[in-house]
Amino acid sequence: MRGAPLALALAVMAAVAACADEDPVSVNGDLIPLTPQTVEVILPWSEFGAEVEILGGFGTPSQLPGQVVSLDYRGELDSRALVRFFPFPASASVRDSTGTTRVDSAFTWLSGRVVARVDTLRTQVTGPVEMSLSRLDQDWHFRSATWDLLVDTVQDQRTWGEPGAGPGVSLGTAIWDPAQGDSVVFPLDSATVALFGDTTGVRTTARLDVATPGVLLQLADVDLRLDARPSINQDTVIVLNSGLRQGTFVYSPFPDPPPDGIRAGGAPAWRTVITMNIPRVLNGPEELCAQVGCPFSVEPTRLNHASLILTSRASSPAAFQPSDSLLLDVRPVLVPERLPKAPLGPSFLGILGRSVAPEAFGDAPGQQIPITITEFVRGLVDPARADLLPNELALLSLLEPFSIGFGDFDGPGDPGEPVLRLILTASDPVEIR
Repeated sequence: MRGAPLALALAVMAAVAACADEDPVSVNGDLIPLTPQTVEVILPWSEFGAEVEILGGFGTPSQLPGQVVSLDYRGELDSRALVRFFPFPASASVRDSTGTTRVDSAFTWLSGRVVARVDTLRTQVTGPVEMSLSRLDQDWHFRSATWDLLVDTVQDQRTWGEPGAGPGVSLGTAIWDPAQGDSVVFPLDSATVALFGDTTGVRTTARLDVATPGVLLQLADVDLRLDARPSINQDTVIVLNSGLRQGTFVYSPFPDPPPDGIRAGGAPAWRTVITMNIPRVLNGPEELCAQVGCPFSVEPTRLNHASLILTSRASSPAAFQPSDSLLLDVRPVLVPERLPKAPLGPSFLGILGRSVAPEAFGDAPGQQIPITITEFVRGLVDPARADLLPNELALLSLLEPFSIGFGDFDGPGDPGEPVLRLILTASDPVEIR
C-alpha cells in the first residue's frame, strides 16, 4: 500500500509542473485562440493628402563638384562654365647650376595652358567636341551669378554686358576627343599668362564654352598650369600650378516649376512639401472590412509599414533629365510657418536615401517609387503625439544640389497621383477571466 501515496504524489507534482510550463498569458498559440490578420490598404490621395507645394532656390550651381557646359543640348539648354584661379605661386624650390635646391621667387613667365578634365560618366557626347576659352574682364560673384546677372544678391544686382556671361575675350579653341582621354588643353602665350597674373585687375577669370551643338559636358576640374624660367637657373623651365579657386556655371533657360506635379533635385535645388491628413479610422476598402471589420482604428501598434508611392514622369524640359541616379530624401518640416526656409527634421530614409534610376525620368517614365514614411505616419495616428507633430513632409534630393538634373512626379489629380500604402495587423479581441 505504500506505493499508492507515492503514485499520488508523483501525479500531483506532474500536474503542477504542467501548469508552470503552460502560462495562460504566454505567446503559445495553442492556448489562446488568436487569429491575427495582416492586410494591405492603398489610400488614394483624396483620403490622406491635403496640399502640395513646390519650392525652389536651395543651394547654387557653385556647390556642385564640377561645372556643366552645353550648347543647344536636346534643343534647349545652353550652359557655360565660369572659373577663377588662385594667384600665381610666389616662390618655388629650384635646383641651381651646382645641384643645390634653393627657393626662387623671381620667375620669367614663358607660357601656360588651361587644362579642363571631363567627367566622362556624366557627359553626353558621341564623338569629338570643340570647346572655346575666353577671358572675362567683369568681376562676377561665384555664388549668385546667373545667365543674365553677374551679381544677384539682396544688396547688389548687376547684369552682364551680354547675356550668358559675356562679353569675353577669346583665348582660343581646342578639340576634346573622348577616345583620346579625359582632358582638353588650351595653350596660352606669355602675354595671356601675364594678364592672368595681374593681381591689380579682374582678369584672373575665364569662361569655357562648348562650340559643338547638341552636347553636354560635366567638367571635373580646371587648372591653370604655368611654364616659368627661374632666375637662379635660367637653363631650366619649371612647371607651376595655379589651381581652381572658384567655379560655377550659368545656364539658360531656367526651368519653371510644374503647375500640377512634384519635383525634387536640380541646381539650385527644388523641394516639394506634401501636407497629409492621415485618417485614424478606416471604413474601407471592402477587403479591409471583410477581413478585420469596419470601422477599423489605425493605431501605432497596428501599423507595420507605411509608404508614399510616387509615379515618375519625364522631367520637363527634357534637357534637365538626370544623367545619373537621383538620390531622394524625405524629412519632416519642423516649423511649417517658416517655409520656404523652415528647418527640417532627420531623414526617414537614412544616409543613403532612395535611389531612382535616371530612366524613370526619361525613357521609362511611369515607374512607381515607394518612399518609406512609417514613423511619420505612426506619429500622426498616435493620439498622444499627433497634436505635437507637423503633418508636412519635404521631398528633396539627398544632397542639395546634387546635379543640374531633377526628378518630376505626377501630382494630385494625375493618373499616377500619390497614394499611401499601409500594412496593418489586427487580431480578434481576447478576454481572459
